[in-house]
Amino acid sequence: MGQYWTIMSIDNSEATGHLGKLGEFFWMPDNSLVSCLTTPVIPSSYKTAAIASFGGKSQNLKKNYPPSILLSLPHELLLVIAEELSEDYLDLICFSLTCMDAWELTGQCRYQSLSQKIKSKSWAGSRIILLGDYAGALPKGLLTDAEKKELRLDGYADDELGSLLYAHPAFRMPSYKILNDFYYDEIAQDDDLFHEIQYFAHREPFSRWIMLPGDFKLTRSSSKDRWMIRNLTKQEYAITRRRSLTQIVYSLIGCSDDPSVSMQGERCSVLINGPWAGDRIDITLVSIHRKEHTPEERSSWKDITISVKELLEALAAEDNDGVFKF
Repeated sequence: MGQYWTIMSIDNSEATGHLGKLGEFFWMPDNSLVSCLTTPVIPSSYKTAAIASFGGKSQNLKKNYPPSILLSLPHELLLVIAEELSEDYLDLICFSLTCMDAWELTGQCRYQSLSQKIKSKSWAGSRIILLGDYAGALPKGLLTDAEKKELRLDGYADDELGSLLYAHPAFRMPSYKILNDFYYDEIAQDDDLFHEIQYFAHREPFSRWIMLPGDFKLTRSSSKDRWMIRNLTKQEYAITRRRSLTQIVYSLIGCSDDPSVSMQGERCSVLINGPWAGDRIDITLVSIHRKEHTPEERSSWKDITISVKELLEALAAEDNDGVFKF
């Protein structure tokens, strides 16, 4: 029969389901996987809007705005309320819409809440593993004791955890829902709330925060910029073109005790012991990585691009007639 594989995000409790045998999909690009692992970026216009003063426009809006008892509260108290609501983006938006004072004061809270919400929908930075259904033991420390208990795996031997996790019902398929749907189900059940949200959805300055643009895709601003796959756990990375991202991920995150990978050649046996299996991984651009880290911080990261390139080219020569461009 052969061994089947699935990709799992431990933190998101999501898995791709059966992908087939490794050799059947290894050389095929997977844009969905790349999108899931790419760190989303909120356009800078949101941050600008969050700190901008509306000036005269604000005063005109206030004149036509329904009166609110919140206007009598100190601004410090309004901020405390906003911070308490920031874990639920919809709650924060509803609070912010109660009056213009609240809207202006909650700009930073809205930006931070939206950032966290978007990141939570992504696999970027979560623990990722390409798991075979013949797997025995999992990478050491992949699951905490609390997670084992929650998944009801705490009573099993270590060499049973791999196959049990592979088929675990707690892991659902990735939703791939566009981000402006993440509160739709909630407001759709309340007609009054739905109509109030819709009222503001097509009006400035509120629309951008309600009618979200979708998946906040990261795109290159320059053809010279390169893609970077990062291991946030080990502080390692590989730099490449977008076309090779899928194969790099597959080559690093495999986990099984069984060497069955349905690929030709001797080098393919290393794929069952991926050095990044279970680590926190994301995909970003080199330019963004440089902005996020000082030169001193970047010096502690290890570049493994050459070793990954050599492995993939060797695998292609043995299994794919040499048809692979890094």
